[in-house]
Amino acid sequence: MKKIIALVMALLMIATVFAGCGTQNEGIKIGVQTTTTGDIYASGDFGEDAVTRYDNGALAVEALKNGKVDCVIIDNEPAKSYVAANEGLKILETEYTVEDYAICFQKGSALKADVDAALKALIEDGSVKKIVDKYINNSGEALVGVPVATVNTDKPDLKMATNAEFPPYEYIDGDKYYGIDVEVAQIIADKLGYDLVIENVAFDSIIPGVQSGKYSMGMAGMTVTDDRIEKVDFSSSYATGIQVVIVKEGGKIAAIEDLDPYYLPAE
Repeated sequence: MKKIIALVMALLMIATVFAGCGTQNEGIKIGVQTTTTGDIYASGDFGEDAVTRYDNGALAVEALKNGKVDCVIIDNEPAKSYVAANEGLKILETEYTVEDYAICFQKGSALKADVDAALKALIEDGSVKKIVDKYINNSGEALVGVPVATVNTDKPDLKMATNAEFPPYEYIDGDKYYGIDVEVAQIIADKLGYDLVIENVAFDSIIPGVQSGKYSMGMAGMTVTDDRIEKVDFSSSYATGIQVVIVKEGGKIAAIEDLDPYYLPAE
């Protein structure tokens, strides 16, 4: 009888170990905007099965509100806007990751060197910081919009692809585009003697469009990643972004540490 009991106990212990291994990544759903760095990082950290992709951040946040996902991983500044507009949501105190934003170009594009030179000068004279401060730190400076409808002049066009659903980096208000990326692109265009023409497209269409030469450059709070470097060239960085986690108040995830049990084991 003792041997039988010992055997049963051993089998129960083995079953418990295997059950624990099988459930490490079960029970969490993460909302992301497709092909963004939130998507890339979440897929790598938690696995494809844990990630649900949406066309934009607003849809991911709506899914969180409706209980379809447990959290949303997205950039800090848009996250602030979504939380302010939706009662019962909060941003976890600890950031998920920190990243640099840059402008993308077709591989080998001669435009990159010109933009880099202009961007360097505009960073050094404080113009870029002034733009960032008015959107992020509410400096009180007047916002400068770019008309949605193309305005033709005798200048050559600088065609910029963006996804205008990412405040405060790019968004539409009335008949104009606004945001950090919009204004930084405008002062670059002014310095180089171009007319800025903005094309609002899906985020995952930006890099293919730049690759094909359809657009002169892409600017959409875009992070430099190893995968993207293989497809396009990047300017120097003009802003720093932080990926954060949006959750429901009182939900299953109350702190960044609560995500630890769901991480994939390191290979």
